[in-house]
Amino acid sequence: MRRVTGQSQYLKMAVMVGLVGILALGGCSKKNVMTTTEGADKTEAGAGATTEPGGGGSAPLQGFSQGPSEEAVKRQAPLVGKADTAEIAARQAREAAKRELADIYFAFDRWALSSEGMKNLAQNAEFLKQNPTIKLLIEGHCDERGSREYNLVLGEKRALETRRYLESLGVKNALTVTSYGKERPVCAEHDESCYWRNRRAHLALEGAK
Repeated sequence: MRRVTGQSQYLKMAVMVGLVGILALGGCSKKNVMTTTEGADKTEAGAGATTEPGGGGSAPLQGFSQGPSEEAVKRQAPLVGKADTAEIAARQAREAAKRELADIYFAFDRWALSSEGMKNLAQNAEFLKQNPTIKLLIEGHCDERGSREYNLVLGEKRALETRRYLESLGVKNALTVTSYGKERPVCAEHDESCYWRNRRAHLALEGAK
């Protein structure tokens, strides 16, 4: 009987120890699950704070610049090519030449330059020296008197004399000559007040329209 009683007590103690162990393991597992869940909730809350405006997400991001230099937009002056600049300068020179270059007038049946003609050519020469790229066509003209062939020759002599004098003043521009004789008058009246205007050397820009 004593042996049976001792065994019963031993079994009771073993069962109690086992129950205590099971309860202890269950409590630790529950505690770990709660801790993990709480950590996940905190992580989700932190993520929401960075995406929602205001509140805890209003702090600036670390490691980023709000105004990176590579994103700055700088205004640049419009680019003007060398060809465009040259064309603008040439056009301005042509427009100025139209205003500055005076016609040279001659006496009847003469191609020698008058003192007034030399004065005008001296002024033209100064302008041409300042604009050495300008190319000139010197046109010789006559009044209506005389034959067509005669006036073509006379007009050519007037143009050649004009070119010779410009070159003697040191003009290095490209100068070409032609004669229109009496074919292109600027005045159509049949008197001296009109004739003298047609006896001229006209300095035209070569290639100008």
